[in-house]
Amino acid sequence: MSEERIKKLADEFLAAEGRIMRGMRAIFRREMEKYEVTWPQFHLLKSIRNGDCVTMTDVSQRLMVSAPTASRMIDGLCSKGLLEKVQDTDDLRVHRLRLSAKSESLMAALTELQDRIMYDVFKEEDLDELERTVEHLGRITGKWLEMVDRTAKRSDVG
Repeated sequence: MSEERIKKLADEFLAAEGRIMRGMRAIFRREMEKYEVTWPQFHLLKSIRNGDCVTMTDVSQRLMVSAPTASRMIDGLCSKGLLEKVQDTDDLRVHRLRLSAKSESLMAALTELQDRIMYDVFKEEDLDELERTVEHLGRITGKWLEMVDRTAKRSDVG
């Protein structure tokens, strides 16, 4: 495959990903406003729910924001009663993050909404083709994560 064609496909891929995210954000905005949660805060809660972010450092790295920005987001969600900090039993300097009961109801509502949206988008698609697309996106995502890990290791060494 030519380098020019790869660049063109990459541009189209990133543009499509941006349209998907803007569309989802627009649909979710009304539901999130009920809980006074922003799109980045929703993603933070989702990461914690999935076990991807359990410390402030995890949040900073996962959301690609500075530690002070992550701390402000966390403090804001704690003050709204959507997030709780729990001191780590092994390392007293570390606080682990967990969802509150209030955020569980928010996440349940948004997950139900997301499921409905995705069903409506997918229902008329060829399921075999859709399955191949999802598998392919999984491979691409895996490559991205490998690159992130390599980059992080290089910056830890340097």
